[in-house]
Amino acid sequence: MGISALLLPALATAIVTTREGRVQELKRIEATALLRETDEAVRSVREKGWAQFAVNGTYFPAITGSTWSLTAGTQTIGNFTRQVVISDAQRSATGAIVASGGTVDSSTKRVVTTVSWTQPFAATVSNETYYQRYLNNAAWSQTTQAEFNAGTFVNTVSTSTGGGAVQLATTPGIPNWGSPSVVGGYNASGNQDALDVFTVGNFAYLSDGTVMTILNITTPATPTLVGTYTASGTINHVYVDGNFAYLSTTSDSAELTVVNITNPASPVLAGTENLPGNADARAAFVVGGFAYMGRVSSTTSSSREFQILNVSNPANPAVAGGIDMSGTVNNIKVSGNFAYLATTIDTQELVVVNVTNKNSPTTAGSYNAAGSADANDLGIDGNTVYLAEVNNTSGAEVFSINVTTPSSPSLLDTFEVGGAVTGVSVLNGYAFLSTAITNRQLIVLDAAAPNNLLLEANVNLGSSANDVKAHGSYTYMATASNTQELMIVGPAIGPSGFQPSGTFDSSTFDAGASAAYNYITFTITEPASTNVRLQIAANDDNTTWNYVGPDGTAATFYDVPGTIRLNTAGRYLRYRATLSGPGTSTPVFSDISINYSP
Repeated sequence: MGISALLLPALATAIVTTREGRVQELKRIEATALLRETDEAVRSVREKGWAQFAVNGTYFPAITGSTWSLTAGTQTIGNFTRQVVISDAQRSATGAIVASGGTVDSSTKRVVTTVSWTQPFAATVSNETYYQRYLNNAAWSQTTQAEFNAGTFVNTVSTSTGGGAVQLATTPGIPNWGSPSVVGGYNASGNQDALDVFTVGNFAYLSDGTVMTILNITTPATPTLVGTYTASGTINHVYVDGNFAYLSTTSDSAELTVVNITNPASPVLAGTENLPGNADARAAFVVGGFAYMGRVSSTTSSSREFQILNVSNPANPAVAGGIDMSGTVNNIKVSGNFAYLATTIDTQELVVVNVTNKNSPTTAGSYNAAGSADANDLGIDGNTVYLAEVNNTSGAEVFSINVTTPSSPSLLDTFEVGGAVTGVSVLNGYAFLSTAITNRQLIVLDAAAPNNLLLEANVNLGSSANDVKAHGSYTYMATASNTQELMIVGPAIGPSGFQPSGTFDSSTFDAGASAAYNYITFTITEPASTNVRLQIAANDDNTTWNYVGPDGTAATFYDVPGTIRLNTAGRYLRYRATLSGPGTSTPVFSDISINYSP
């Protein structure tokens, strides 16, 4: 009895435990089968399409019609409860899946299927699976020149290299005004000296005695005659505005002669103005329907040396106002509400006139250049006036003057030429001077810093130069030559190169519906100091293009060739390639392929 008392409880417990363990094992077998069914149901739903499957939440599988679907919530089957939990998957910078702290992968979902029960003991069987979007993948590729040509180029071009590629655009050689030379010229009829030249568009207007010669300068090396007009007096100055040329002449009855040049091959007289007195007209500047004229000094008070005319009707000029100066006004430039006059007044070689009121202009300020030499011409670049004088035995002939405050011009720098300067023209950081100095009829100054004028070059034209106009990449000289009254001077051209940077935006890819873009592969060639970087933009409106790199911001780029994971979605896609280099070589972007899942 003692032995039985010891053995029977243990034996009874063992029998009960064995029976319950067998039941629990049977439950586990049933749960495992149910789990496998759940996994297969999930797989079936995934294969029907990604968009309906990849929605985070808790579900259970159910048969709808003849196929599986996922229904929100959990399901109880007898003593079992099953569920499917769909959540985001995260990846590290290297692409490895991580539990947290990574970047959400829009093409991967974490799915945990679970079956649980409570009798005879609480237990669970589960399975964790990562489903990816990569079914029926396709790729959008661009490899040919024709495909690249559908994109947008900024300082880049397509080439046929390797069947098609994109590279930086070439640049023309850099002009070098340190080594200029005569590149062309024109021999006007007769032996009159050319006194003035005006350039606009593809035409040059040359004053040659009483004749205005109109030349086509589309090809500067070989200007060609278009037409001529003969005035009633010597033409001292030409200014062209729109379809009219305004001539300042020595005619006592037509100091201002207006010529219609609508047809440059057949210019015709439009109108004239007989200014009071007999003083010759020396200069004209036309803007805003008004002509600002300079005349030779006269003792007649009515013969004002600075005159403003209303030329809103060019056929009928009308005097508006003026100022009686105490010297000749050799040239005029107008900027804003101020006219700047180059004069022969010893104490006011530069005179600034407020022309806000055209009928009553007033002197606003002046500048007294050192010495007593007359001012022949002036040029304006922003707030700097470049004043050119005849030979100044006391020093410089060229003065750069700050006119930021027109009422008080101030000296920036001077440059001594050593002879008379007959004209000045300013363009692209250079001041071009025409002179009568032997072997130096064109002088080029580096005026990039107006307070530090530097000699750039001297050019021997073989004849005195009376005027200069800088236009485009050339300077046009009015000379005293009998065989080339117009001479055209150009800079030396350095070797061509490549743009330092540029972009290429692809054409738009339409996936037909929102798609996931999985991988990008591309091929580039990068010589030393060159670089190609890519960014991707995707959207569903075909309008909003925000180019981003690997971290989803505009601050990063895809710049290492090979297969690179993307994490981008949208119906429409473009890529942008940014190319850069040192100017002497270019990188080459050869091809690209972007893998996507519908």
